[in-house]
Amino acid sequence: MSILREMFLRSVHILTLPNPAERRRNIWFQVEAKAERSSNVIRAGYVLVWFISTLGHAPGNPFWSNVANLGCGGFWLAWCMGYQWYLLKRPYRKWFKYLSTTVDMGVITAMLAFYAYGSGYSYALKVPTFYNYFCCLGLAAMRYRLHLAVYSGAAAVICYLSLCVYLYVSFPIRFGTGLEHATSEKICPAYIGFNFLYLVVFTFLIYFLVYNVKRLVNVRVREGETALKAKERAAIAANVAHEIKNPLEGIYGAAQILKEEGKGSPKFIEMILKDSVRLNGVVQQFLQFSRPFRTSMSDFDVVEAISGFCREQASLAGDGKVRFRSDCESALVHSDHEGLRQVMLNLYQNARRYQAADRPVDVTVRAKDGFAEVLIEDDGEGIPEENRERVFDPFFTTSSKGTGLGLAISRKIAREMGGDLYLEPKQPGARFVLSLKPGKTAEAPA
Repeated sequence: MSILREMFLRSVHILTLPNPAERRRNIWFQVEAKAERSSNVIRAGYVLVWFISTLGHAPGNPFWSNVANLGCGGFWLAWCMGYQWYLLKRPYRKWFKYLSTTVDMGVITAMLAFYAYGSGYSYALKVPTFYNYFCCLGLAAMRYRLHLAVYSGAAAVICYLSLCVYLYVSFPIRFGTGLEHATSEKICPAYIGFNFLYLVVFTFLIYFLVYNVKRLVNVRVREGETALKAKERAAIAANVAHEIKNPLEGIYGAAQILKEEGKGSPKFIEMILKDSVRLNGVVQQFLQFSRPFRTSMSDFDVVEAISGFCREQASLAGDGKVRFRSDCESALVHSDHEGLRQVMLNLYQNARRYQAADRPVDVTVRAKDGFAEVLIEDDGEGIPEENRERVFDPFFTTSSKGTGLGLAISRKIAREMGGDLYLEPKQPGARFVLSLKPGKTAEAPA
């Protein structure tokens, strides 16, 4: 089964490969082109299954029924295969989808018209082949175009209306009640009306489906473009950082030698050393942001880890600088010790920078929705509302001394550990929440 699945997926991949000329177009055009190829593959599969099943009951059918089933079905299948071959050889054009939808509606209508010659108008109006219109409307929904949804619905209504008018003019149609419709060749007018109503309602459903799918695709496209730009910025930053790092180490080393030999102005040498250290920290941040964080995941008690971190910071800065609390005695998480420490250190230092000197930074461990969360909060001036959506953006900062990478790196590490980092509303001050993945060898924190 795995071999068949692999062969199937490989075949679909080959049939939906983009034309090289399409790569010069925008992302949305490429998505639309792939959707056209994918929908035609599904169309071809649907028509092939329908055509094969028709072969089973073709013998003994009247001549016109065979023409309708096998003739129109064969033409439809040949069209799908030829269209797919053309899409593989030629770049996609936006009007292709309207042409393919028109062919679909035309083939279905012709098939129903042929039924009237072989089995009478009653069979043509009652046969389930009518529901092929709905299948073609579904295929139109796969191509992410609101105009196509409206066009396909209008085409289905016009084709079916034309068929009804043609049969009414060409055959002596007799109308009757719903019971007579079910037990005789008479046609109930309400049945025809309901068919039109179904087509209109289904068109509206397709329209809103395409609207929501297109909105989702647009969101994904924007996210992809944002991620691509961020990746490009990170690559540029990494290259610049590498170019700075080597001469910076030389400057620092030369300043150290001058200091040891007692040459030059001690004041200026100290300035060089101090700025070199600061610049080296900036370079390290750039490099850290541009490289993937290598996790070493394991299960451990986050309450114990965070309480130990808080004791360490209290011993360095003073007991009144940090306050630890927890609503559970223990909480097992599956995370990375070093990554957790890096994130906590950055968040704590940020909070300490904005917290009043006489007030501690609050660090809390809580259990929420099966996850263990660590809250780091201060009572400082807080983050303006217009900046709350941008605090995790790379290189965004309101500080003249910051690089705008601290929170971006912290969120990146948190997500690579299977958790997340986000900002919760708090007034005054700021509250950052680090969500951690539950441990595998024990139940989630309760």
